[in-house]
Amino acid sequence: MTDKNKIEYNWYEILGLEYYPAAEENEGKIKARIEEKRKEWLRKETDPLNGTKYKNYGELLKHGVIESEMLDSTKRKELIKDAQNKLFEPIDKFLKYFEGSIITSQKIKEIAEKTKRKENLIKKRIEENGKIELYDEKIYKNYCEYINRKYEFLTVEQNLKILDKKDLYEFLNSENINVNRLDARGIIENIKEKRKYLIKSDNETSAKKKLFTECEKIFGDVAKRKEYDEYLKYLKYINVKKELEEIKTIYEVTDKQVSNKENDNFNNIKNILNSEKEAKNIFIGFCEANKIPYNISNSSNDTNRPQNTYKNDNNELKKLSEAACERALNAIENFRFNEAVKCLNEARNYWPGNPRIEMIRKRMNEKAGSSPDNYYSNNNQNRSGTNITLIVIGVILFIIMAVMIFLTAKNLLPNYSNNNRSSERTTRNANNFSDGTGSTSGTTYENNSNNIQPVDPDHETRNGYTYLKDDGKGSTFSKRDLGYEEGMMGVSDNSSAYENIKTEYCNAVNEIVKVDDGIVPGTNTPFRQATYTEVDDAYKEYLQKIAQMRQVVFLLNNRNDSVIEPESGCFYKGTRWNTANSKYKAREFERKEIDDYYNNYGNQY
Repeated sequence: MTDKNKIEYNWYEILGLEYYPAAEENEGKIKARIEEKRKEWLRKETDPLNGTKYKNYGELLKHGVIESEMLDSTKRKELIKDAQNKLFEPIDKFLKYFEGSIITSQKIKEIAEKTKRKENLIKKRIEENGKIELYDEKIYKNYCEYINRKYEFLTVEQNLKILDKKDLYEFLNSENINVNRLDARGIIENIKEKRKYLIKSDNETSAKKKLFTECEKIFGDVAKRKEYDEYLKYLKYINVKKELEEIKTIYEVTDKQVSNKENDNFNNIKNILNSEKEAKNIFIGFCEANKIPYNISNSSNDTNRPQNTYKNDNNELKKLSEAACERALNAIENFRFNEAVKCLNEARNYWPGNPRIEMIRKRMNEKAGSSPDNYYSNNNQNRSGTNITLIVIGVILFIIMAVMIFLTAKNLLPNYSNNNRSSERTTRNANNFSDGTGSTSGTTYENNSNNIQPVDPDHETRNGYTYLKDDGKGSTFSKRDLGYEEGMMGVSDNSSAYENIKTEYCNAVNEIVKVDDGIVPGTNTPFRQATYTEVDDAYKEYLQKIAQMRQVVFLLNNRNDSVIEPESGCFYKGTRWNTANSKYKAREFERKEIDDYYNNYGNQY
């Protein structure tokens, strides 16, 4: 059933007028823009793709529909609201999962990539929401800067310890010198007066004398006092560092997500700093830097921020997402990567903002033996292992048979001559298939130097692989842009295109690894029925597909290399054939056209 209140033509969008943050409502400017568009639509009526659309706009203009709606203040408000709703709708779908918590700049980038909206627009929406805190990266950077500083207050610390005082402020207060009410001169005068009464010769008196001397230096100099205040902050951060390192140790053992509400270390950090905001931002920064999954939300006693507004159903969805993450981890530990991918997709469906998903995905890549350039799928790994086993068995049997034949020939056929041997040669028909009785079957292929078949005049052997001799045709391969970016970048919804690209990626991986079985990629043709150039061309063609699909997904996922393979369940890690021959790298087949297309269309909102 169609929505009767739905606006079919939003003239703010069609005319290209501003509608956010401040909508254009100057009627003179609106009329001028309508006239501009009238001329443009008239020129484009012959457009083979969109001509009908522009003719329709022209007809509506002739009948006065556009001006009547745009020059009516009430209708304009409706159009503005509709345009703004459509602008923010995809953003709000993500932001609702962050209400009551803190959102990082990384998550904002991810939302921007998924929604095709600008990061500044998302930040503006977060401010308007009022239920989400923005992660302040500067706070964590400031913490990191402090803990790497060096200070020289050893004398102060030694004597404070003797008197059991926390800092010089506490020491002076204990001597009835109120630092906050006195200026530098007043502090020094009070210290001189107190020093007159220090006549004993014990450790405490000596400590007081030394501290008074240090106080005169520090509180009598503005720059020195500032340095001491920074040193006190440094001491706090050192204690915070100890708590953070303990969090890291616990995570390494338990592999569990860290929550600020359930973590004693976080509460200790908050008490040390006496600031929940500062504690949260340092906590998040540390977890991000150390790849520790975390969940951060507003505390119940935080009166400065809105309370956690998660509904029960959202909490349930989060629990389901966490359960799926646990199943994914279990699958990864048992090398069931396809199952892990399904579990992670399930976790994302329940809670798109779950920070554990990315952490677990990286864990899977590490477990699968991933590298920045290439990956094997688990299936390919299993297949390779099986192939190696079969090759070893075949070599052993070959040796045994060779020994037996040699002994038989030696004992029974001493006058055997090579000239009397049957000359079995593989002949080819017009379709390049063998017709000799002694040829190998279509499912048996030579793929390593331990299983080299005799080379006849029609064949050649390279690096343990046998091919038809070069037919002189040369290479037919060409480096080119395959166009994967056009369905993914600058479109309102690329979800179906992404599903298709994952399927195509798996097909490409499954085809290219055929070379290690002696099969031409994209065919069922053995190497002996193809030239080396034909094999080489086929390999480059599929590697080009793999490289450009990676490139597109890499750009659309915040330059994250580890996305398409775990999500598709297919991993490419090069081949033995390629290592023994051309040693092509996937990055050789990336295209500048894809980068240019992304720069033009991928960053629009």
